[in-house]
Amino acid sequence: MSYPVQNYVFIKLTFSVVISFMEYKVGEIGQRPWGYWKVEEVGLGFIKKTIVINSGASLSLQSHEYRSEKWEIVSGIAEVTVGYNVFSLKEGEKTEVPIRVIHRLRNIGDTPLTIKELQLGEILDEDDIIRYEDSYGRCKTEVGQRIIFLADMDGTLTPARLPMTKEFASFFEKFIADRVFYIVSGSDYKKIQEQVPMRILTKVTGVYASMGNEFYERGNLIYKNDFVPKRSLLEKLEAFRKNTKYSLKLYQNYIEKRCGMINFSVLGRDCPYEARIEYSNWDKKSGERAKIAEELSADYPEYDISVGGNISIDIVPYGFGKDQVATRLRNVYKAEKVVFMGDRTEKGGNDYSIAQKLLILGNAEIIAVNGPDDVIRILKEKYE
Repeated sequence: MSYPVQNYVFIKLTFSVVISFMEYKVGEIGQRPWGYWKVEEVGLGFIKKTIVINSGASLSLQSHEYRSEKWEIVSGIAEVTVGYNVFSLKEGEKTEVPIRVIHRLRNIGDTPLTIKELQLGEILDEDDIIRYEDSYGRCKTEVGQRIIFLADMDGTLTPARLPMTKEFASFFEKFIADRVFYIVSGSDYKKIQEQVPMRILTKVTGVYASMGNEFYERGNLIYKNDFVPKRSLLEKLEAFRKNTKYSLKLYQNYIEKRCGMINFSVLGRDCPYEARIEYSNWDKKSGERAKIAEELSADYPEYDISVGGNISIDIVPYGFGKDQVATRLRNVYKAEKVVFMGDRTEKGGNDYSIAQKLLILGNAEIIAVNGPDDVIRILKEKYE
């Protein structure tokens, strides 16, 4: 599947293909934070390289405007991302990366990963690379380009289901003063108000609540979406609650209907904080939520079902998920870079769909965080 890469300008003199690949020389070595590459052969319209990736290291999530690539594993085990597909390759196995398709290589073995790479194209040089995610801080923004910030709430701007800390609120209020900054959350607006001070909610550019099915500006509702869930789905959720193997006390508000979505929690959302932690720890060992999400996804393919927060599962019809926010923002900000921060950007997490949609739409950076302290550190280091 090819990803359209928008809003990125390459300024380059391309009098002939010879100019583009003569920058490389046989035997040339390029040191990188993840390892190194070495040029083995240079020819008209192609370059052969050996790539060596250190154990646990990863190339950036990237695409190329002018070249395709072919990879063959020489030694080690690779995790390969090509478009929507993520798979592993071992010694002797091969794959291809079409032009403009987002891709990544990661060494998931205990020894260095060695790969033969064949680059094919009219322009072959190190400038032909667009980075979307990078572990080494190499996603650069062009001088003068405005950044559109977008962040999850629970586990990102606030501790899970707890109010924003005074320290974070003080920093964040100053940071958003002269920037475009949106909040997106699975929670409804009432719960968002319980966690984020109103003085901040009225200063951010906008708040997408209930997976983006409600949008607020300065505390005023601008639009909302909604749906009627299937009766059989609600009955199945009741059965999961009744048959749980969790042995401690359960609480009320376990099927919470929000605008455009359902939030389901076997434990019940009216639980105290201590019970939330107890269930979360149990769930990490038992995998109850993941199993429920998997079964529901098989039975109801028309719904997007993901594990959210510490105790719940988010259920939304396709088109009603967080990824709708990515489309709405890109329709408004056609040329600007979008930076998204979230704590559940991994596959199966409730930030995954919006992160992937932003990458597909192009000119976006996804930053996975481990809580508010991580957010402060990254915003200070990269954007102040």
